[in-house]
Amino acid sequence: MIRHTKMRVLSLSVLAALATAGYGQTTPKNMTFSTALKSVAVFRDGFGYYVREGKVKLENGWATTDLVPQAIKGTVRFYTLDKNDKIDQVVIGKENRLDFASPAEIKARLADKVGLKLTVITRSGQRYEGQLAKILDDMLLLRVGDAFTGVPYDSIQTILLTGFPVRIKVTTDSPNKVVGIGVAYLQEGIRWEPSYVLDVHGDTGSLALRASMQNTTEALKDSDVFFVVGSPFVANRGITDMLAPMPVAPPADKDTKPENPVRRAEVEAEEAKRGNVESAAVTREEAGELYYYHKPGLSLANNDVAMISVFEAVVPVSPRFEWNADGEEVSYLVSIQNKSSQPLTTGPVFVLEDGKAIGQENVKYTPANGTAEIRLSRGIGLKVAKTEAEVRRGAPAHVGKTDYIPVFLKGTLTITNYKTTKATVRVTKTARGKVNELSDGGVVKQTQILNGEPNPINDLEWKVDVAPGATKTITYTFETYMSAERAGSPPIPSGNGDVDRG
Repeated sequence: MIRHTKMRVLSLSVLAALATAGYGQTTPKNMTFSTALKSVAVFRDGFGYYVREGKVKLENGWATTDLVPQAIKGTVRFYTLDKNDKIDQVVIGKENRLDFASPAEIKARLADKVGLKLTVITRSGQRYEGQLAKILDDMLLLRVGDAFTGVPYDSIQTILLTGFPVRIKVTTDSPNKVVGIGVAYLQEGIRWEPSYVLDVHGDTGSLALRASMQNTTEALKDSDVFFVVGSPFVANRGITDMLAPMPVAPPADKDTKPENPVRRAEVEAEEAKRGNVESAAVTREEAGELYYYHKPGLSLANNDVAMISVFEAVVPVSPRFEWNADGEEVSYLVSIQNKSSQPLTTGPVFVLEDGKAIGQENVKYTPANGTAEIRLSRGIGLKVAKTEAEVRRGAPAHVGKTDYIPVFLKGTLTITNYKTTKATVRVTKTARGKVNELSDGGVVKQTQILNGEPNPINDLEWKVDVAPGATKTITYTFETYMSAERAGSPPIPSGNGDVDRG
């Protein structure tokens, strides 16, 4: 279908010209360009640092692009890839005019812009919008769907580029050369959460870090993605940069207007107040230095959610049990030594032992060569028992206004291992008084002196190995001062406890 205009009827020669024009094969190259997303650094608390680049042939030092970054205030940076070129100014306006002094200049100005969307306004006020299909001797040809509209040059008053609202002035020695231009900025709407899988095989384990990423902003296509450990302070989060909210035409490759970034920021701010905006917690240890996990060549559509493998490492594993002998609980722990060159960020770890699920817990931030402990479950397969009895008493001692009697106590801790493998057990106990003897290499980890109290509080610790089917007995003795009124004359009854872990 050929549409007639009031100014010119398109002839059959135009049809022939269209047939031989190779329409759609000409790539716009002069002045206009689109950027490709080269990389994005994703932060756990909901924003990313985007780096986009593109090439363009300058036109008297000017270029125009279709990217209007919805950036956090003050974080937008335009730059040139050649260090000898400089960005002089960036202008975003309602209209992007193609200047011409006379109708005779129009053909030359549009010569390499075939394929771009234009708005053409005539001297009589008529407005035509479409894709530039052909430059003829006396008119330009716009395509709208399957129809074509011819507009003579001598009737044109204004030509606007549609979908390229950003104009960039480059200071360079050659104002019509091809240059590389980049833009980098912080933008809300992308986040990641870490999770680990640890498969234990004896004294080694395979540790895999996965990143669950939610992308609600820009599509990724073979982009370098960096998952960032740590959280920098960003003063203007929630405030959109002045460049972004200008009322501009829709991008060249989209039919809908972009969401108003000012309104979007207002909605997100209100949701954050109500607690509807999720944010991954970052531990205090991670809030200082930043570390970047690198994932090259990642593609992900807008609004997609993906789980991405970040790295796998073989780590030394030391499974052990913990028994706090002040109570009855025995816990099973796995210690892993981070032998990789990168830190472990805080996150949940799902633990398997020879492919069998044994539990899930959180691993805390662990630097390279550090050790992380994962507390998993109750210590199945161990039976523990404890007794503590008076051995003898000493002569009363007068301290201040109170008479005290030294009481000598002996404690016994037993561990029976019903597992088919050796059990390494860390035992802790509190003793109130002066510690005399500790068997099996026991140590006093800490002593606390209390004002007005004759007895210090001692934290005791043992690390023992219990062979399969064997029983280990630990003993300790200590001396405690009891008031004569509390101690009385009879021997102190022995306390005991017995709990079966099997």
